[in-house]
Amino acid sequence: MVPLARRYLFSDRIRLAIAAGGVTIAVLLIVLVQALYQGLIDQVGELAEAAPSDLWVMQAGTPDPGHGASILPNSVLSDLQEVPGVAAAQPLIGRAVQVGSARFGFVMAVPEGPFQEETIQAFGARSSPGRGQVILSDVLAKDIGAGRGEAVLIGATSFEVVEVSSALVGSFGGNAFVNAQDAEQLFGEPEAFSFALVAVSPEADPEEVAAAIEAQIPGTNALTPERFAEVLRQELEEGFLPIIAVLIGLSFVVGLAVIALTIYTSTVERTRDYGVLKAVGASQGQLFAVVVRQSMVVALVGYALGSGVGLVVGKLLQDAVPQFTLLFRWEDFAFVLAAALVMSAVAAIVPIRRVARIDPAVVFRA
Repeated sequence: MVPLARRYLFSDRIRLAIAAGGVTIAVLLIVLVQALYQGLIDQVGELAEAAPSDLWVMQAGTPDPGHGASILPNSVLSDLQEVPGVAAAQPLIGRAVQVGSARFGFVMAVPEGPFQEETIQAFGARSSPGRGQVILSDVLAKDIGAGRGEAVLIGATSFEVVEVSSALVGSFGGNAFVNAQDAEQLFGEPEAFSFALVAVSPEADPEEVAAAIEAQIPGTNALTPERFAEVLRQELEEGFLPIIAVLIGLSFVVGLAVIALTIYTSTVERTRDYGVLKAVGASQGQLFAVVVRQSMVVALVGYALGSGVGLVVGKLLQDAVPQFTLLFRWEDFAFVLAAALVMSAVAAIVPIRRVARIDPAVVFRA
């Protein structure tokens, strides 16, 4: 029955091409949406995980640096030294602010502290820029059209771009690195900072130290890098996951409809053929297998084309829209393959029901 299924399917190559094209588009959308979602999830927690510390300490109620300003007075640094288990505390300044004419980026700086240079390098900069200078991430630089040696506005202050780097970590919207003194003036908080990166003593448990910090220093939250990254990703998931689910669902329905319509039309046109097969003794299972195999071939061809085109289109999208970071994972391709197979199985239900109702006597009718 395999040659028969293949012959039926390839007898009308135009129809096959249209069906495979529809499934290709559906698979392409699913692949790109999945890759975009995974890219955002991966990138949004990068800042938290890159810090060379055991804990992040921030103002209570503002865990997301991209949507809220954490402001801690400098006195918190001395307070942290009084907490058992705290070995060192490095201040960090960071806030989302307008960069260029109409673009927001995450601007950060690392003031003097016990592991200032280590922190600067962990966040992707070779050294702190000088006064009036800024290092831009390549994503942000491309988005605002700024290059090395050019002037760019951050807030209302002009800075000279001294480097465009692909190594800077931050938010998916792009980020900038400035001098600590410039950051204090830029944010209007000369006696405050945003986050404290805390290194705990070797014998101390980070979770216990975090609880002690929150108990002894009111108005603060202390999170491990893993927990901080989890919080950031959870906020993104809550905002994007429903949209992602709708897009994937719509793509699935489109592919399902295309396969079902194609195979059903082919089945109707070959009603007499199926009647002949029934008349000569073909079982229902054998006839159903013919329909299912046609459906699976369309789905697999569409999957192969859609996945391949998705990789190419993903590269073009990242070049055109640099803030869109796409992450292609093998498990996502496995998910799409499973979705394509389910798509083909469900799409075969209507044609199978048509075959089941065919009367072998149809072959004797004029």
